[in-house]
Amino acid sequence: MTYDIAIVGAGVHGAAAAFHLARRGVSVAVFDRGPVSGGPTGRSGGICRAYYTDPFLAETARDGIAFLAGFEERTGGHQSGFRRTGAFYLHGPGDVDAAADTAARLAKLGVRSELVGAGALPARLPGLDLDGVAVAVWEADAGYADPYAATVGLAAAARRHGAVFHPHRPVVALAEESRGAAVTTSDGEVHRAGRLLVAAGPWTAALLRPLGVDLPLTVERHVVAVSEHDPADAGGLVPHVLIDLPGGYYTTPQPRTQYLTGGVVPASTADPDDVPGPRSEELEALAAASAVRSAARRRARVTGGWASLYDVSPDWQPVTGQVGEHVYVDAGTSGHGFKLAPAWGDHVARLLLGDPDPRLAAFGPGRFATGAKLAAGFGTARILG
Repeated sequence: MTYDIAIVGAGVHGAAAAFHLARRGVSVAVFDRGPVSGGPTGRSGGICRAYYTDPFLAETARDGIAFLAGFEERTGGHQSGFRRTGAFYLHGPGDVDAAADTAARLAKLGVRSELVGAGALPARLPGLDLDGVAVAVWEADAGYADPYAATVGLAAAARRHGAVFHPHRPVVALAEESRGAAVTTSDGEVHRAGRLLVAAGPWTAALLRPLGVDLPLTVERHVVAVSEHDPADAGGLVPHVLIDLPGGYYTTPQPRTQYLTGGVVPASTADPDDVPGPRSEELEALAAASAVRSAARRRARVTGGWASLYDVSPDWQPVTGQVGEHVYVDAGTSGHGFKLAPAWGDHVARLLLGDPDPRLAAFGPGRFATGAKLAAGFGTARILG
């Protein structure tokens, strides 16, 4: 078969790009070794926040969250599971100026954000021990969504516009040809397209290497713990997304009395084809970190969790751009790509169609060869972008 564009990877970024291309009438085929959202996307914590130090990422996250909030209308009836809870970002003394600058920058972009001094925080976060917190930022429209449902919904909407998905069709070879690219799947079939996008997360670098493209991406294994409050502690629940930079963790409220905890600092490297599940001591350590500030959380119990993968770039920012005459990449989102994807996919579609937003060029893969790394996050919490 021949298509205008072939996409390798049916995670949220591949599905979003397919949706935005297909709605423009472009013929698109998406290939994946597993089902739609079968990789790291489906194991995302699902946080939806626009709290970025980079203005373009903040704007894209703002638009991505708006898409997820209006998902049913935008996709023809599908659900994203978006819940608006608001988010607090807790900062230590060394971050006061940077937090204030970020909050002010977000406000100019139309993101409802508020700088909250240490004196006002106890009333805003009752029941929490705020030792070591010098300032916080409140983002009113943040929340969380269901990464699996959102990705499946984007894929279904893309199909409605004519996109073709080939799940459970591992790609065994990519080739660039004079008029486009060829994708060979494990059944021996060769599919051709005018342009190729590789958005395969942790497998991206290995897929592109035979084409002479050497991306400096690493793969990290990150664990998420699921905890359950004692029903008697219903009054001690934290109803917001909470990102505690001094503590090195984030938490996300879930239905009933559950919450998720994950880390916001780099983790161990991993083989994407051999990812061990979470160890009990890893889950307990995460739960303990999130319980330092909360008596109710100290009484909670760990009920489960999972391990997932981040494809990490040297500056923890997305790697999106052209890597061959007909070949493009969208990877390296470093664990914070989910909420970006609905709007980032539109930027990627424009790039593939030759009409990119000029600001996207800063995220091109060529930046690493010139040493032009992008600033990201706060201290070791690079994932905040």
